[in-house]
Amino acid sequence: MDVERLNRLKSQILASDDRACFIERENILAENRESISALPESLRYTAEFELLMKNLSTPIDPDDVFAGRMVEGIRSSAPLPPLPGQLSSDGHITLPMEKILTLGFAGIAAEVDVNAERVNSPEARYFQEQTRRCVQAIKEFCDRYGDAAEKAGKTELARACRTVPYLPAYDLFSALQSVWMTQFIFSAVIGARDFAPGRLDLILERFCSGERAQMVELFAYFCLKFNEITGLCTSNYALKPIPCVSTKQYITLGPEFNSVAEMFVEAAALVRMPQPTFNFRLRNDFSLAGRAAHLLGPQSNFFNDRLISNKLLNSGFPPEVAENFTFTACNRVDLPGVLHNKMCHIDIFDNTTAWFREALFAVSSAEDILPELRRLAYGKIVNDIREKRRPRITPYWSFHLESIGLQSCIRSCRDIERGGADHCRWMHRMFSGIGTMADSLVAVRHLQKQFSYGEILQILESNFEGREVLRQEIRKHLPKFGNGETEADRAAADISNCLIDAFEDAAIQEGFIPMPSLYSLYHQHPFGKSIGATPDGRKAGAAISENQSPSPGMDRNGPTMLLKSVASLPLDRCICGGLNLKFPVRPAAQTFEALLRSFFEMGGQHLGFTVVEKETLEDARRNPEKHQTLYVRVTGFSEYFTALSPEQQQEMIDRTELR
Repeated sequence: MDVERLNRLKSQILASDDRACFIERENILAENRESISALPESLRYTAEFELLMKNLSTPIDPDDVFAGRMVEGIRSSAPLPPLPGQLSSDGHITLPMEKILTLGFAGIAAEVDVNAERVNSPEARYFQEQTRRCVQAIKEFCDRYGDAAEKAGKTELARACRTVPYLPAYDLFSALQSVWMTQFIFSAVIGARDFAPGRLDLILERFCSGERAQMVELFAYFCLKFNEITGLCTSNYALKPIPCVSTKQYITLGPEFNSVAEMFVEAAALVRMPQPTFNFRLRNDFSLAGRAAHLLGPQSNFFNDRLISNKLLNSGFPPEVAENFTFTACNRVDLPGVLHNKMCHIDIFDNTTAWFREALFAVSSAEDILPELRRLAYGKIVNDIREKRRPRITPYWSFHLESIGLQSCIRSCRDIERGGADHCRWMHRMFSGIGTMADSLVAVRHLQKQFSYGEILQILESNFEGREVLRQEIRKHLPKFGNGETEADRAAADISNCLIDAFEDAAIQEGFIPMPSLYSLYHQHPFGKSIGATPDGRKAGAAISENQSPSPGMDRNGPTMLLKSVASLPLDRCICGGLNLKFPVRPAAQTFEALLRSFFEMGGQHLGFTVVEKETLEDARRNPEKHQTLYVRVTGFSEYFTALSPEQQQEMIDRTELR
């Protein structure tokens, strides 16, 4: 392994300017805006794609192993507002990498040709023409990269660029170049977040032959490329001014682990950067997951495969679909080639702690809170679906390149924005603040022994003014979710079931497949700011509990009891979730393996790990220049600690250390 070469490429990423945009892309589109505006809306996407494929530079660094990089620079003016029909995407789709490696984009275009002949409608012919134009533009762009690689003396890279992804891959190097170029075009040129390459351990296995050390080296340079797009920025705070913001990249591994999965872990350990995230589907084999947790820490993500597969099967998906799920965007399950993951349509984060507080103030006793919460939740979800979640079909013919990754779009020759993939009416709602709500319900039940229900509400309305002793008593001595205590754990499960019941009733009534989760992403801060004081001792405006975790600092009985509490939630009814643990010192691989196995056997759904001492995080907050490469697990992905918001930094510092 050429460590010096790898470090030089890493240094370029770490030295990148996080104020920079994809300056060439922005300038090309701005300079041609007038001519694009003159086109019909249905032709703008492809025209802009062709412009970029024809005019973007094809930089090749002397150290580059794989080709595909954006030229960056500081934008001198504000970005122009979007035009209807212009180049855009919602992202969050698993790209059809196996098909691309087997057939190439040319083969997929040929499949569209066959279906256009069969459908034989004007819109099908339009879809066929846009596919052909975009695929040809990709070929010409990659040919130019081949010329640049030839000029730089990189003969093997030149051959690969002139072949893939237009044509099938022919060996491991060309397969990795094909995957990366596809990722690069969708993420950086089209410009959308969280396109995922899917189950690369299975897809790449047939290309792997030869000396293992050389293959691991290729995987290392391949992993490095995923870190180039957005430098050191975060996803929701220190944003980079580029179309895909801080796109995250997710590679799904397992549930049976082959040599490709093992080589990915070895390669990522050599690179040691946050991207890509490796999402492990765990069923019977936990040994590689233990090694990955030990070596990669926050770069790994672990899921209970049976829990998710069974949820999909029980929701009516056929086995071949349920068994092939992947991940895009944090802990977000995707069905490759089946699901159009339009974020604003099917993924909804609900501030359920606000609903809980509303229910709290609408009743006269603790016994009435859960029935009122269910009634409120049902009504709010139905209203939201009817007002915001109906399928939206563009009034003009449209085309998005990711449509050719969805089999239903290829068969119908209809774009995703024209209903080509709307046969799967999946709706994912994420309920937040489970720990806060559970602790609050327990607190109300206990406080009723001392205060009238009306007095409890007055205490909350006053934000515990003059009641600090009581507030500390609540926080320190009442049962709390996360400690294996039956009362608090049952309250968390009851609240979760109440919300899931309401959602399932509402979604089914409105014709959707309900996919609930106990998950907040990073919305626990903005959600908390909009909520008054809660009975658990949380003051008005403070963050609510994150994901499936207890409220910060409220779990005091060690990791076993914490995992027992989380596993008591109705996670078999959920499609995803999030639980992240922090260790001050790095446990052995066998310890991670045992922890994952026991948690998933109890019914747990997800685990992620950060290994860092609280003192190191505090020093990084004070002296960020000393800790530029320190990255931590936020939710379903990792971020550089020094780029996090002050609130998220504090939350990471406060996250319980398990010893």
